[in-house]
Amino acid sequence: MTQIQGLHDGMKRSGGYRCLIGREAIALAAVATVLAAVPAKADSISYGDAFERRVSDAGSRGALDTFVTEAAKAGQYDQALSTLEEILLGNPNDLHARLALARIYFQIGSYDLAAAHLDQAAMTAGFAQFEREIAALRARIDRALAGYQTHLTLSAGGAYESTGVNQPPFKADGKALFSPYAMIDGGVIFHLDTASRDEVRLGGSAKYDVSISDTDENGVLDDFRHYMLRGEATYSKGLPDIIDTLRFDLSGYGLAENHGGGREMQEIGAEAALSVQPTVESRLTAHVGYGWLGNSQDIYGETRVRYGLNGDVRIAPGLALGAFVSGYQEWGTAPFIFASGPAAYTSHGIETGASVAHLLHVFEDGRSWVYEVGAGYSHERILDYGSLSGGVAAMANRDRWEIFWNHTVQIVTRTELDFGVSYGEDRISGTSLSSRDRKSDFWSVKAGLTYRFN
Repeated sequence: MTQIQGLHDGMKRSGGYRCLIGREAIALAAVATVLAAVPAKADSISYGDAFERRVSDAGSRGALDTFVTEAAKAGQYDQALSTLEEILLGNPNDLHARLALARIYFQIGSYDLAAAHLDQAAMTAGFAQFEREIAALRARIDRALAGYQTHLTLSAGGAYESTGVNQPPFKADGKALFSPYAMIDGGVIFHLDTASRDEVRLGGSAKYDVSISDTDENGVLDDFRHYMLRGEATYSKGLPDIIDTLRFDLSGYGLAENHGGGREMQEIGAEAALSVQPTVESRLTAHVGYGWLGNSQDIYGETRVRYGLNGDVRIAPGLALGAFVSGYQEWGTAPFIFASGPAAYTSHGIETGASVAHLLHVFEDGRSWVYEVGAGYSHERILDYGSLSGGVAAMANRDRWEIFWNHTVQIVTRTELDFGVSYGEDRISGTSLSSRDRKSDFWSVKAGLTYRFN
């Protein structure tokens, strides 16, 4: 049984089917809101061209609007903000510019300034046509200023997946099915009144689907109802005296997940993470954790140490690159002794992956269409559960790779359509009997909807 599973899901950030990797989502949110607010949009051009047009056509509202849009896309928020301020200096009653300014300040976390501009907008003639929009943004700003934020997402859909297992020189088994899935993810963040902007985060998630797997690793495929439950509490400490964007997170968590065949992993543990943002649109995180698996059912690992490094960066307007590497070391006791000695064993594994997310299209009302392409690979030395049926314990190598292509279309403000395909291979080798070596290939097509409450 592998300890590194679901490369496709692992590439996605929190929430299951997020539009873009890491900080790129914030950049696109700012772009989308500016596009929705600025009325005189021109066709998309480069940031340099927009700057040249602004200089050569000084005073042109069209040139200013285009520059705001391209500056936001390029992550030049200071330039976008100063241009909007320039527009308001000439016309303080320009509600489009005022609301765009409030949105960008909200996106970059300057909630007081966002609230001030929203207050000004509410006192400007003609605000009634934006009343609903102002109220929605006001509610988000008030939650941020109140010292806490909440989030809740619901996802549901289905996937058609097919898996085949080969035990050379013949095919052992093959299976295909349509699997429905559902997921809920939520939490609350309390912003502490400290100079370093410390936080306390409470969160949890639950997922259910139907999966295909060789649950007892004997070359025969089974479908089983798969679930995963996780809850965690985190204290996040800002370290501005060292680097302004440096943060240290300490978390405690509980995890329960079934692997079919009566096996269920139950883990409680702690994790420490150190993260830094070298730029507004990039983030680097290192983490290490310890988990105890003593209450698991028919899983013989007892303790585990995890570690890893991941990062993401916006490499061009609308284009983000993410990559990660992670590993684990596990100690356990098999139900039978090994041919070489006692029943105690140590397993280990390493996983790496990368993905590129691209903003494919921004609709007139600011909704976005993003696609992501990625791949991952893992190598492990594991307890061969297939050997246990013979009354002896053995270790085995496990190698797995997967590629995926996923699209996320924002249907309305809070609802996203997610669809994509994936393909991969899973190989077990180096077992005590060469006849137990086996390889499986798998592919899936899936689609679903995600609703974000806030």
